[in-house]
Amino acid sequence: MQRRDLAALAVTAWGVSRMAAFARRRAPRTLGEVAADVVAVVPARDEERRVGGCVRSLLATGVREVVVVDDGSTDATGRVAAEAGASVVTAPPLAPGHAGKAAACLAGARAAGEPEWLWFVDADVTVAPDALSRLLAVEASLVSAYGTVETPTVGLAWLLPEVGLSLARRDPAPFANGQCLLVRRDAYPGHDPTQVVEDVALARAAGGARNVLAPDLFRVALYDSLPDALRGLHRSRGAVPPGWREALWLAAALTPAGYAAQVVVSAAARAVSGVPVAPAVAAPFADALLVLTRLRPGRATWKGRPV
Repeated sequence: MQRRDLAALAVTAWGVSRMAAFARRRAPRTLGEVAADVVAVVPARDEERRVGGCVRSLLATGVREVVVVDDGSTDATGRVAAEAGASVVTAPPLAPGHAGKAAACLAGARAAGEPEWLWFVDADVTVAPDALSRLLAVEASLVSAYGTVETPTVGLAWLLPEVGLSLARRDPAPFANGQCLLVRRDAYPGHDPTQVVEDVALARAAGGARNVLAPDLFRVALYDSLPDALRGLHRSRGAVPPGWREALWLAAALTPAGYAAQVVVSAAARAVSGVPVAPAVAAPFADALLVLTRLRPGRATWKGRPV
């Protein structure tokens, strides 16, 4: 075996160790009832197709209330949420320099009052009935979960799982997944409305988060197509800026040994996460596209509004 192959395998082994460490952070299983006082907060903008299912799934977990923050929607998001059983509040006008989701989360937290826990959930998420009891069993003041990302197209099945794997390869650092984030009210530092990547900023302000892997805890319908995904990933490029580790990871794929090892790693991680395994054969190309997307200059927009 040539020296470059050994180097490629060494880099891949580092990636395997990082993902193996993350895979061990499983959400506990519990059949206990929810005894805590929890209010769920759902920021929503033009989510009439999904917000109803989100609200109904949250109400089935034992929360006291679901507060949906209608963030300037141009469709029937507010009406659908109210019909599903949520308390709907309107997000305040967005101030210059503020990001929509972070500001909506902050408004929702204020509208929720003073429960023991705040549970921030995206409007495109559907949680399992035992989701809340399992998150509470983690016993952390700030916990976020990584569920199953729906991949309705071939392009999404190829790209989206690699996003989660790229996060798992990073060194331990304050990080959180805003799709499903539970925080004690007395430990909640408040969302910073100037931050586009509001979940990472919240984890840093709180001094860290406990992140757990839980494919069966919730499902999230992030995007409908690959172009939608690329626009969304451009929006969140500040969460995981490319660095030398990503450069080494991509360089390793240039050798046959490194490429084969990375495909095996991706296939194994996909199997554990419950997503299609076959697209792993092109996983290194997805990693390269993710890096290019995060490097692309220009102001990102989402749902017709700059972020």
